[in-house]
Amino acid sequence: MANASVKTGDLVVATRNAQVDRSDLVLYKVGGKEYLGRVIAKENDEVSYVDDVLYLNGQATPEPYLNKMLNKHLAAPTSNGYYTDDFFLSELKGTKAGRVPSDTYLVLNDNRGDTEDSREFGYIHKNQIEGVVNLRLYPLNKFGFIKVEE
Repeated sequence: MANASVKTGDLVVATRNAQVDRSDLVLYKVGGKEYLGRVIAKENDEVSYVDDVLYLNGQATPEPYLNKMLNKHLAAPTSNGYYTDDFFLSELKGTKAGRVPSDTYLVLNDNRGDTEDSREFGYIHKNQIEGVVNLRLYPLNKFGFIKVEE
C-alpha cells in the first residue's frame, strides 16, 4: 500500500472541495486512475530530500506519519539505510523552477519505495485533487478520523 495510514481494503471518506494543506492525505487522479498520496508541499514551497530528511523552505521538517514504515524499512535485511531517495524539485517531471508552481502540490506516498506519485507524475494540479481523506469507515476496529501522525 502506498500509505501507512490507509491500507488496501480500507473504506475511507474523502471530502471534496476541502482546503488542502501539507501532510493531508488526498485522493487524486492522473490519466483517469485514482491515487492516494500525502501532500508534502504546496505552491511556492521549496523542497528537497537529503539523507532521509525533508527540507521544506530551508528547514528540516519532521514527518511523524513515516515513523512506522521507516522503522520497518530500516530493520529489513535488504535496506540500503535510506527510506526516501534524495531528490530536489528541479528533478521532477515538468519542473522548471525551484519552487512548487501556483495551484499545484508535491504529493508523495508514505511508502517511498512506491514512486507512483509526484516523482513520476510531476506536480499534482488542484483540479486533479478529488478530496482530502479524513475518515475511515472500515475496518470497524479502525473506524474514525485519520490522524496525520498515523
